[in-house]
Amino acid sequence: MAEAKQYKLINIIAVLSVSTLLYMAQVNSATLPYLVEEFPQYSLTTIKLFTTIPSLMMIICSVVSSKLIQIFPIKKIVIGCCTLMCAAGFGTYFLTNLPSILIMRVIYGMGSGTAFPLANAIIQQLFEGDTKAKLLGYRAAFGAIFGACVSLVGGFLTSFYWRNAFFGYLFMIPIALLVFFFCPYNEPIKKEKTASAAGEKKYTTKTFLVLIFAILFNACMMTFTVELSLVITGSGAGNAQQVSMVTSTNTICAFIAGLVFGNLQRKTRRYMAVISTGLMALALVLGCIVQVLPLFMLCAGIYGLGFGFFNPTYNLLAASTAATPKYGSHAIAIYTSCVGVGQFFSPYMVAGVKSLLGLTYARSEWMIAETCADILVVIALAYILMTGGNKAQQTA
Repeated sequence: MAEAKQYKLINIIAVLSVSTLLYMAQVNSATLPYLVEEFPQYSLTTIKLFTTIPSLMMIICSVVSSKLIQIFPIKKIVIGCCTLMCAAGFGTYFLTNLPSILIMRVIYGMGSGTAFPLANAIIQQLFEGDTKAKLLGYRAAFGAIFGACVSLVGGFLTSFYWRNAFFGYLFMIPIALLVFFFCPYNEPIKKEKTASAAGEKKYTTKTFLVLIFAILFNACMMTFTVELSLVITGSGAGNAQQVSMVTSTNTICAFIAGLVFGNLQRKTRRYMAVISTGLMALALVLGCIVQVLPLFMLCAGIYGLGFGFFNPTYNLLAASTAATPKYGSHAIAIYTSCVGVGQFFSPYMVAGVKSLLGLTYARSEWMIAETCADILVVIALAYILMTGGNKAQQTA
């Protein structure tokens, strides 16, 4: 059994380091306002593609990832992702027009989209039970503290010249080396070929309910992330370096959430799905009214706590809704694609609602997302109450 296998601390660190790939893009957390100034001939929605294109690639590549793990060991796929992300991320420094920059974001997104489900899948394959739940929390914490560091580094580099932030992608090199030398080896997950496999049920109705919720709520979440730097700089509350401080507060709180997730999840069980989404909805509510940098940091901190709980909670939830435990990793891969759908289409969905309602005032994007998030939290709570309350959640 996987849980009988004893790993050294350096092996566990190497496994957790895969999660840092999910946060690497935060090195550009303060870049968006500078892109608006650099390319005034393009619309704001087009420039926001810089942030959302990796989410689009996640839709495709997370499904590809679930196929690749049937052919290659996860560590080899991760090293390939690191190479792709480093080349595309750092290579953007040398580009001078927006179309070529967006093409590089597509290539970067191919690497990050493929890596996204691997951070959870490798834990799913190597560990079992409470150890798995605890490490999923630590995964979020490990990635979040890395994200805080690269966000600060990116903000510092951006304060000199906005292109300098792309040097941050060179962090991918030591991560790839750590995974190469110390990440445990797992056998490829062979697809079963039996007479009954073709007609075997993989997912349940609950799986699809979780996927629909993931699309809608991640659209709300992405609005907070995309608009954060624009709101702070546009309102005069801070500059690029101060934006990085706010995003670092976000990721540090996500780190704290990851550390306590294992114990808290055992106590709150299914209500953790409401706690995590409720915290992020609260951050959106406060974000609509705050005016000064310390309060923006408070909003980011609340959002970070919710985000730190949200990721492991909904990964466990997606896996637990599969028809049988062996399809848990597949459910996570599809869930990851749905996360990408919500994140990529978020600006378009919000812009459509904004245009439909004729909203022109500041932070109307956050107001739309906040209203939708509140409704989704109420729906999630109602669902839990109607389907058994706080009963224990099984993990695949």
